[in-house]
Amino acid sequence: MTLREFDLLTIPAIHQTIGPVIDSLLQPQGFVSFKPLQWVRSDNAPIRQLFEYRQLKGGALAPAWGYSLDFVPHFSGREMKWHRTEKSALLDAFVDGQCHRDLLLTCMYGVPGLLENLQHRVAAAVQMARQFWATGDTPHRVYSIVEALRSEPGSSYFVQLPIANAFCLALSGREAEGRAELEGIIQDRCRYPSTELSEKTIAKVWLAFRDASSTITGERTP
Repeated sequence: MTLREFDLLTIPAIHQTIGPVIDSLLQPQGFVSFKPLQWVRSDNAPIRQLFEYRQLKGGALAPAWGYSLDFVPHFSGREMKWHRTEKSALLDAFVDGQCHRDLLLTCMYGVPGLLENLQHRVAAAVQMARQFWATGDTPHRVYSIVEALRSEPGSSYFVQLPIANAFCLALSGREAEGRAELEGIIQDRCRYPSTELSEKTIAKVWLAFRDASSTITGERTP
């Protein structure tokens, strides 16, 4: 067995290697890349489809796919901010591909290591992402997907998912449930000085939630 030489690749180098492969699969469907290892499609904004690779411990690269939601805020430190553009898009609700070991790539052994089974693994990840996005063909189906992801074990570790669920519940006409979810999020953050939200920020969060609650579409939840 030949030992591989350790050569940890940088993010720009990884993107330069795998970017063309992913571009060939996603660009024809309207995806663009504004950040290394991230592709976004905004045809259905304010619901954007997002595909990306994340670097894990041990030099592994895992795909993730899901939705960036313009109507969902995020917290940066103690402040509330929005991600309403293609350049600022982030995953609010997503499938974490690291649980699929046959989809993982490695950046520990230079370009040769990264290229091992690259085409097959990337194509498989993109196909799984397409199947996932196909189930969210209406806003209310996306809201239901967010709620289903939120109910999965371990979902509390995904910071944005509870926030997304609160706002999707509000948009589905389930304001009381969304409010309870959001109250829990605010309470959790205010337990620690480093994440405690100011009164001004909390007021901004509730204002955004109220706006979502008053913008319910006429579409019925399937």
